[in-house]
Amino acid sequence: MTESEGPGTPPPEGVAFAAPEPEPAQPTAPVPTRPAVRPRRRGPLTRMGPWAPVAGALLGAVLGVVAVLLLVGSADAFAQRLALVLLVVGMGLLGASGPLLADEVRLVRRSVREAAVRPAWAETTAGLLTGLTPARLLLLVSGFVLFLSAYVARG
Repeated sequence: MTESEGPGTPPPEGVAFAAPEPEPAQPTAPVPTRPAVRPRRRGPLTRMGPWAPVAGALLGAVLGVVAVLLLVGSADAFAQRLALVLLVVGMGLLGASGPLLADEVRLVRRSVREAAVRPAWAETTAGLLTGLTPARLLLLVSGFVLFLSAYVARG
């Protein structure tokens, strides 16, 4: 286009199209400082060792045995005693799934916190935490065993 023609005027004859006008550059702001990774908090309840699921299973089994001791006087038939055994097994599995679920929640929270700094880590961790994890599997199995215990008890 020439200087005398405005942006709304048609192109001169013999020209199939006019060159598009370049868009003005977007003004940019200065880049703020990158967010830094905060040091991990060291709290008494956030640190779990490899024996935490075992301790949870023992706690669940102890609670199941307490329930059995309270109900053993009323269990006369084989089906009722089998229901009590399934109750102890189900409570043990439920107790073992508790620390594993807490550890899974801790991993999810940490990955969300670090996703702002390292987005690629979030994609890797998301693949690990979706689907059937050991904690979810134990929770499902314990729920099934406890359901089976109630079903057997009703006879």
